[in-house]
Amino acid sequence: MRLIREDVEEAKFQMAPMIDMVFLLLVFFMCASQISQNKALQLELPVATKGVVPKERPTRWIVNIFADGQLFSGDRPCSVDELKAEVSRRLREEPNTKIYLRADAKAEYRHIKKVLEAMASIGVDDFIFAVFNPSESALSP
Repeated sequence: MRLIREDVEEAKFQMAPMIDMVFLLLVFFMCASQISQNKALQLELPVATKGVVPKERPTRWIVNIFADGQLFSGDRPCSVDELKAEVSRRLREEPNTKIYLRADAKAEYRHIKKVLEAMASIGVDDFIFAVFNPSESALSP
């Protein structure tokens, strides 16, 4: 018995949608990489050869203190009272808020103490102090 074979159309692969998707992904990753770059303020951090960068650092609230005592909440300038109010709001939303304190190596301790006392008064007691580890910087690309 002879079987009649129907003309089967050959499967075609549409390239145009695939090229569109590649370009969209390229644009997405270019934008995402720009946004995710750490926009840390430039400070001369104290040197500590035994300092270790903790893994949970990106989830912490960043406080920057410059040598002249100027205070920044993240990259926004603020006073101690403004910082206290901002962190208090954050504590209500996220009770486990922790602080990453970046103080310039030439900053006087009295400026750092003001921040520590303000944070302690609202219930924050978990701090990480940023340091510069020369041996780690030599290993990074």
